[in-house]
Amino acid sequence: VIVGGGTAGCVLAYRLSESATNTVLLIEAGPPISGLMSRIPAALDFALHDDRFNWCYTTDPEPYMGNRRMSCPRGRVLGGSSSINGMQFVRGNPNDFDSWAAKGLDTWSYSHCLPYFKRMERFQRGGDDYRGDHGPLHVSPASIQTPLDQAFLDAALQAGHGYSEDNNGFRQDGFGLSDKNTYRGRRWGAFDAYLKPALKRENLHVETDCLTHRIIFDKKSAIGVEYDLRGEVIQVYAEKEVLISGGSINSPHLLLLSGIGDTEQLKHHGLPVVQHLPGVGKNLQDHLDLRIQVKCKEPVSHFPSTKGIGRLAAGLRWLVTRSGVCATNLLDVAGYICSRAELEFPNIQSTFMAIAASYDGSHSFAGHGYQAHIDLMKPTSRGSIKLQSANPKKAPSILFNYLQAEEDRRAVIEGFKLTRVLLAQQSFDKFRDGELLPGSSVNTDEEILAWAKVSGETEY
Repeated sequence: VIVGGGTAGCVLAYRLSESATNTVLLIEAGPPISGLMSRIPAALDFALHDDRFNWCYTTDPEPYMGNRRMSCPRGRVLGGSSSINGMQFVRGNPNDFDSWAAKGLDTWSYSHCLPYFKRMERFQRGGDDYRGDHGPLHVSPASIQTPLDQAFLDAALQAGHGYSEDNNGFRQDGFGLSDKNTYRGRRWGAFDAYLKPALKRENLHVETDCLTHRIIFDKKSAIGVEYDLRGEVIQVYAEKEVLISGGSINSPHLLLLSGIGDTEQLKHHGLPVVQHLPGVGKNLQDHLDLRIQVKCKEPVSHFPSTKGIGRLAAGLRWLVTRSGVCATNLLDVAGYICSRAELEFPNIQSTFMAIAASYDGSHSFAGHGYQAHIDLMKPTSRGSIKLQSANPKKAPSILFNYLQAEEDRRAVIEGFKLTRVLLAQQSFDKFRDGELLPGSSVNTDEEILAWAKVSGETEY
């Protein structure tokens, strides 16, 4: 029994049902993915607004972000968050994996994980020592879409940053073209790569629109789950295992609802304690995203494709040829940099969009513009998932504590200054027409942090 049909759940269902001796039940709270907009890479803002496929969580008031309740989008659909996210394909820095191995997790070294990375992917440019070309997950390299994309890449080199031929290959550090989970111009998520090919197997059963209420235990052993099957609460029992793959929000939430967690919290909500495990829901972390927006004096951005006839033309081109601006997630150039010299490997992801807009489209400049993103790759602030109620239909308490740690605040300030230097390079001279956000009034460390608190959002 697998609870959660997201990225991990799709992989588990595919792999476990390969053996005819296994009978697999996959339970997903959301529906199957559907609709044209869910397939168009550039329409990712529609996915983030669509509550059919999104849990639409919000955080508790974030104490270091002006007590804002911040958006926390999570996929509630087959394929999970891979069905609604920004489609960027980033493995992570090899040093991250090796640092885990150095702490005793030998099988998490980069050299040990690399064969699995290669087995997973089907890289459009072909395989090599670092990339795979026979896996189920299509990975497509980006291409330069506008003169602004090229200007950003040139600016990075002019500012003294390195160049990377492949950020997921030999060298992550530096700037280059990004990779994305698209195939022939459309989104390619975990559902497409893993679950869809397995649906024809008679030993795999998939239940959608079914909210799991709790794990059923026999003493200390998980033996089944209780879930809502379209209004009817039923129980199902596993002959072998119960696998929880609800992601970083819903997995700890389900464990808590099932009596696994801190005794005091469980008793407060009237839940029987199966196991006192105070770490459940702790150590929550997320990548904060900030963006500097600039007005563009040349008509070379993606803005015309967002409205009116331009939008219609872009959509028609995608329908006919699966190409053009709609076939990209707009994040075609990316870099990985250290915010200061003494760091051993990158702590900032720097991405670029040839349009001035937020990820969900809610804060967009009505004109030609561009923006550079400052994303914290190694946040040290920690939050938690807690129960708000014993009712499984009630969302959990989510608190990331963004910018709680001094190191994160320092990285924001350093990353902001580096990004401004990059955007001030010669390659942007013919395009730059003044900074839109945060504007010329933000300069000191205190002003940068004050702006970050009111403008930062999840990198998701």
